[in-house]
Amino acid sequence: MSTSSPTATHLVLLLLSVLGLGFGSGYSHALKVPFRVNDVLPVLPRQIAWPVLNNLHAAVDLMPYYVGSVTPANGTIRWKGACFYDNEARIDFTHGDRDEPGLGGGVLYLKTLEKWVTGAFAGHTAVCLKDEQGNLWVGESGHENEKGEEVIAVIPWDEWWALSLKDDSNPQIALLPLHPDVRARFNNTAAWEYVRTMAGKPYGYHNMIFSWIDTIADNYPPPLDAHLVISVMSMWTRVQPAYAANMWNEALNKRLETEDLDLYGILAEVEKRGMSFDELLTQPEQDEWVYSDGKSTTCVAFILQMYKEAGLFDPIASSIQVTEFTIRDAYMLKIFENNQTRLPSWCSNRDGRLSFCQILGEYWMEFPEYNSIEPYAKMNENCPSLPPIYDRPSQC
Repeated sequence: MSTSSPTATHLVLLLLSVLGLGFGSGYSHALKVPFRVNDVLPVLPRQIAWPVLNNLHAAVDLMPYYVGSVTPANGTIRWKGACFYDNEARIDFTHGDRDEPGLGGGVLYLKTLEKWVTGAFAGHTAVCLKDEQGNLWVGESGHENEKGEEVIAVIPWDEWWALSLKDDSNPQIALLPLHPDVRARFNNTAAWEYVRTMAGKPYGYHNMIFSWIDTIADNYPPPLDAHLVISVMSMWTRVQPAYAANMWNEALNKRLETEDLDLYGILAEVEKRGMSFDELLTQPEQDEWVYSDGKSTTCVAFILQMYKEAGLFDPIASSIQVTEFTIRDAYMLKIFENNQTRLPSWCSNRDGRLSFCQILGEYWMEFPEYNSIEPYAKMNENCPSLPPIYDRPSQC
């Protein structure tokens, strides 16, 4: 399935469901170890293993609660399930900081984590927009530059499309045109001003996890909970302190209105204020926060912030924090085309059964509750996201 450039559209959201490790990541020379029956036996204590096993609905729907078996040479295992085709996980063991043998830890890498915890049916987003001369460009947060860094980039459509066609991660790409009424109030000049100020800035690692965590207990798929989150943070702080500072320390300091506290200082401050750490995690991200390397936007927050600057959330824009949105939240917004007869003639939409265009991929994409929720104040600041249903109350 392929098509030519979408010159008939003014501005659209691109949703990508990536079957490899990541779009444009160029990943992977790790050892691929076949999935075996023994891989369903978790390398976990009984107190964790039984709740996990009791939560499984079917063998083919195994989610990455664990890396099934310890693979040699920090290898990677792969398996297929109904939710996520071609899953991957690996565990890298680390040495302890004591002299005693056998003490150490491991870092678990899960390709499907975002989809698992949010219920999103896509793994990456980008946006198409035209400049003053009518040239078509693609903007995205998470584009890999020549140094291997994940940054915000704006590149010509033809270049982006060529990269997509030769991407070995096998992306499935859908094109979601905005509704004509929404496009009519889109301020193209303001959008480009925002995009140009953000180009070259790092991907939004600072607030990546906070768009997912809105509630005390209803965003953690079993056996995850806030206690496990803080355990992972503590381990990562010891193993990779710079990484930890980038991923959450700055964001947690923002929530406490403190500066330069490390994780343990943050925990001490939380206790001093009579708070719980899980309460701190649920405090909404604020779009105006500026981090040490500038404003921080994930792939979807970058696009929605551009929409916000362009006036699409007026008159309630000041009451919406787009850094609280997940990819699922974005495609559920009622801002997209709802009339199939207005879709471009080259659009692949499963013989009229899809209300959007799919422009690449061997599998038909679907987005449950697509284009269904009108924007409202404080949107997505208090939403649960528990699998397998991912029920979302209205006005959460």
